[in-house]
Amino acid sequence: MTDQGIALDDMKEIIDEFMIEAEEIIAKLDADMVKLEKQSNDLNLLNEIFRGAHTIKGTSGFLGFDRLSEFTHKMEDVLNKLRKGEITINADIMDVLLESIDTLKRLLEETKNKGEARLDLSNIKSKLIAVDQGTYSAKAAPVEKKKNGKTAVAKKTPTGKKTASAVTESIMISEEPAEVVSESTTINPLRTGAPVEDLVTDASGSRPDPAQLRQQSDQRRPLDSTIRVDVERLDSLMNIMGELVLGRNALVQLAGRINGRYEGESLIDELNHVTSQMNFVTSELQMAVMKMRMLPVGKVFNKFPRVVRDLSRSLEKEIELNISGEETELDKSVIEEIGDPLVHLIRNAVDHGIELPDEREASGKARCGRVDLIASQEGSNIVIKVVDDGAGLDAQKLRAKAVERGLSTQEEVTRMSDREIFNFIFHPGFSLAKKVTDVSGRGVGMDVVRTNIEKLKGIIDIESEKGKGTAFIIKLPLTLAIVQGLLVETGSDLYILPLSSVLETVKVARDDIYSINNREVIRLRDTVLPIIDLSRMFFPINQHEKLRDLEQSYVVVLSMADRRLGIVVDRLIGQEEVVIKSLGEFLGTTPGIAGATILGDGRVRLIVDPVGIFSMTN
Repeated sequence: MTDQGIALDDMKEIIDEFMIEAEEIIAKLDADMVKLEKQSNDLNLLNEIFRGAHTIKGTSGFLGFDRLSEFTHKMEDVLNKLRKGEITINADIMDVLLESIDTLKRLLEETKNKGEARLDLSNIKSKLIAVDQGTYSAKAAPVEKKKNGKTAVAKKTPTGKKTASAVTESIMISEEPAEVVSESTTINPLRTGAPVEDLVTDASGSRPDPAQLRQQSDQRRPLDSTIRVDVERLDSLMNIMGELVLGRNALVQLAGRINGRYEGESLIDELNHVTSQMNFVTSELQMAVMKMRMLPVGKVFNKFPRVVRDLSRSLEKEIELNISGEETELDKSVIEEIGDPLVHLIRNAVDHGIELPDEREASGKARCGRVDLIASQEGSNIVIKVVDDGAGLDAQKLRAKAVERGLSTQEEVTRMSDREIFNFIFHPGFSLAKKVTDVSGRGVGMDVVRTNIEKLKGIIDIESEKGKGTAFIIKLPLTLAIVQGLLVETGSDLYILPLSSVLETVKVARDDIYSINNREVIRLRDTVLPIIDLSRMFFPINQHEKLRDLEQSYVVVLSMADRRLGIVVDRLIGQEEVVIKSLGEFLGTTPGIAGATILGDGRVRLIVDPVGIFSMTN
């Protein structure tokens, strides 16, 4: 390779590293700014924010990204005066600083794209200069116009505050998690083929020496104990791991058959020892590979203090967000999808849940409302809770609205429990809001929440008490690739039911079955449980037949939130760890089927989708 080729590679790697590091610093600045508003006297926090801005300014200037460097320098001037105590932080100044962070995010995108869509920085620069000079007034500040739906909107209310739509658009800029970065999705400023010499210059206008840049980069960044790996490599490793699990299952099953046929042979003990060792090593390796794809849920949680801060300010409410369990880890594929549902839930808690300060005070509550965002692990599931201490859900109003919308009859809603009534809010277009706001009121958020959660093979439940508050509880699987399954047999077919959805199994006889409204049910302790024969579920020709003789049959009770359904099967085979395989484009949309797996005997068997089963039996 020529010296010029080496130089090009060095420059490309250095710039890529800067882009990734800058994204991490900006994400941390966003979270730290919100903390600073509540801890304005925390000099350590302020120094940390200043160092982050200084790092971006210095490195971007050294690499010749002048607009990014100059703008960060304006932010640094304000932060420096805050450090010296020459400026006192308040809500209006914090609005400017947070708007600057949003602009910094978009400037970084502009730098990645080589300035193809240049941002107008005059508005925010004038605000920073006014803050620096001590002449800033929120009421006199100019209004920034929205561009292409991507620019943060700085609309002003009559009180001079940003509207909620501006808040959300500015906050929800996608951020790739730091630990796992896909090369295929990184936007490279050099990818257009232009010579590096034309793109990168130092402050004097001359091209810096790549060796000097490398030395500077090494001195600037401490030794890191992590490495960045292409996501495609991890996906490939996960697929290979899945094949190894299938091979392990086949070996265990084969060893069991050999034990039964050649019991007492001297080599049987050796075979059992090797099988046990392979089983143990495969399980350990499987956990190690899964952990490589795990990311702390804090990657998603850390953006919400800013969301709550800006929304509460725009709605003139006092709200404190408390986050716990952010170190809880989830598979990367789940992390990427859970952010949007949580945004809807947080917005709902801030707008609908928490009352205005005067209303809270009149009802004997503290003026400042509280929203808790909690993550924890329970077995093979991750539980995320969004809890507020607001007004709670009014079950009677929900009943009336459900009847008004034609979703149920008066007789039916009267018999329903409050928890069943709460689930009506997940229906499209269902809303109790008295007026439509920038945040909510159209009834188009909560149905999206449930749909997205169910796509992740999770469930969402609601607990609420009028006047006390509401809790949304989400249960998600740790990973979507490998699941614990219950093998069941019906007729000559074998199916796998995800064990996370299985509540219990009961044995039933023909006399235990009743018919209500042409639907079979059984009495399970103090409840009536609807049941359906699994053999009729996927064979329409049998749907109108009565259940077979259930003398030797079992009912597997599935649960989803507060709903229960019994699946009639002939035999319970056992429990096994299975790898979910896609059915492909021709069978991928089959209702009630999540995918397929290969069992130890080499046969392909279907994995039942509990969410689809519940939908089919509505």
